[in-house]
Amino acid sequence: MKSQNRIPVFYEGQDDLIGILATSIASVCYNTKSFIDFYILDCGICDFNKKQLESLKNKFSNFSIEFIPIDLKQFKGLTGWGPGNFIDCYARLLIPELKPNLKKVIYLDSDIIALDDIDLLWQQNLENYTYAAVPDLGYDDYFFKHCKNDLGVADEHIYPNAGVLLLDTEQCRKMNFTEQVLKLAKQKKRSIIVIIEDLLSIYFGTNNYKRLDNRYNLTDRSNEIQKICAPEITDEYLQEEWKHIVLQHLSPGKAWKLLKNSYNGRDLKLFDNFWFFAQMTPFYDGLTKKYYTEISSIYTQMVLSSVNNINSKVSHFNIEKQSNLTNPIRKSKSYKLFDFIPLLKIKEK
Repeated sequence: MKSQNRIPVFYEGQDDLIGILATSIASVCYNTKSFIDFYILDCGICDFNKKQLESLKNKFSNFSIEFIPIDLKQFKGLTGWGPGNFIDCYARLLIPELKPNLKKVIYLDSDIIALDDIDLLWQQNLENYTYAAVPDLGYDDYFFKHCKNDLGVADEHIYPNAGVLLLDTEQCRKMNFTEQVLKLAKQKKRSIIVIIEDLLSIYFGTNNYKRLDNRYNLTDRSNEIQKICAPEITDEYLQEEWKHIVLQHLSPGKAWKLLKNSYNGRDLKLFDNFWFFAQMTPFYDGLTKKYYTEISSIYTQMVLSSVNNINSKVSHFNIEKQSNLTNPIRKSKSYKLFDFIPLLKIKEK
């Protein structure tokens, strides 16, 4: 089956993750032979960062980019995502109405890295379903009980991950999807937790979506869903999917922050791939500086924690305060073991 000449790909974008978004775009362009029309749901991107994203055309000639301003005030009062109560996630629900000329589109989270041609996703047959998605591996007992008790979702429902969506926007418009789901978001604002996934599960009902192979949104997390409702998603199956991966979802393991996965403590899978594409973007220097700052902070805390632990157990642990000779106001703390083994020196303001 031949691909159309242009593949429409939507993202949500804001300044705080602009370098991650640029890296995702670079990975799609690098691996895809077709021409890609990128549509960025602009939830707060400054003009300079828009120019930086457009400068990727100096490296790739197979894409266009359009910024679509989103007024986040229209989502005021809805349940936000995470401790920051972010409401930009609702922007993707507007996609069918924003480009009425498009019949089918791809949506990607900004922390998706393409490791193969995105046309492989584009060519998936929706089989009359409104959307296609991958089962969420992190669907554990906590979320199962939440969906069952708070949302009325059936036990056998295979919970989707909305970080990658193949969406029949023509069908969405016919069913008035955007208006109905936003209305549902208001009705269920006290119950929903994982915003879009919860809403899709309620609105479409039990397993009423085209289920994709995990290679199209593969995450480096423990396989929880197998125990809950999808026994066929075995660890052996996932190992095979890693060999044929198309799209990697850097959640919860974020390669721009850590070498290890904060979710399970393992080294991140395919860690180098993020940085391979990041260096193709104008945000590479900033990303690396943030990464090293983050790593340094983490290891400093680890050392201090170890030092404090030693201090509580070893009577011969000594802390010395010294004045700086050139600046008497600025002091430092020296940590020594047995009064002579230097461990750490920290400057104090």
